[in-house]
Amino acid sequence: MTLPTAGLAFDRPTGYVMPLIRAGMIEGERGGRPRGEAPEVAVLADCYRQFDHEGLQRLVMDVACAAAEATTMLACMSPLNQLEILREFSAQHSVEMAFGKAPSRSDIAWGYIPAMLRPLFQTEAKPSPAEVLFEIEDKYGFSTSMDFIVALAYYAGSVLRRVANSSGCSLEDAVQALESRTKMAWAELDAYDTCSYMNR
Repeated sequence: MTLPTAGLAFDRPTGYVMPLIRAGMIEGERGGRPRGEAPEVAVLADCYRQFDHEGLQRLVMDVACAAAEATTMLACMSPLNQLEILREFSAQHSVEMAFGKAPSRSDIAWGYIPAMLRPLFQTEAKPSPAEVLFEIEDKYGFSTSMDFIVALAYYAGSVLRRVANSSGCSLEDAVQALESRTKMAWAELDAYDTCSYMNR
């Protein structure tokens, strides 16, 4: 399977956002495949090789901005606002957890998505995104932090499918619209990012 990053090179972690979301939406049989061979995990690993830990710290904020913007796109064509969509998502996840098996690292990561995105819609909301990220890594370790980035990408992809279904546009058109809408948020992050990759 050809990865969405094949033949591409990025000078910022932000370049991996849309390939990561696209990779998470790849249809096909995944049963029996080692987790490390999943396309979204391979994209994330490529980002880590290129930018190390500080690159992943930036990537998670970039993906969160995209996930928040996808939620806003859905809210524009839904009777629910962004926070209500997050509550619906959280309730659905709670039901699935209640009737599922013991929680895995991925399940734990999914549970933090509403807390991560809520401050992007309500600036006074607590905890802050930085506090959410610190708690995940402090309580569950680096691997769960990686799972959280993938979970955010899955969430964004799931919301984009609903956007495409509701609007009648193609999924690729929805992906491109999301990228266009999120560029301003990424530019705002660039203005405060002092990491070395910004000077390449």
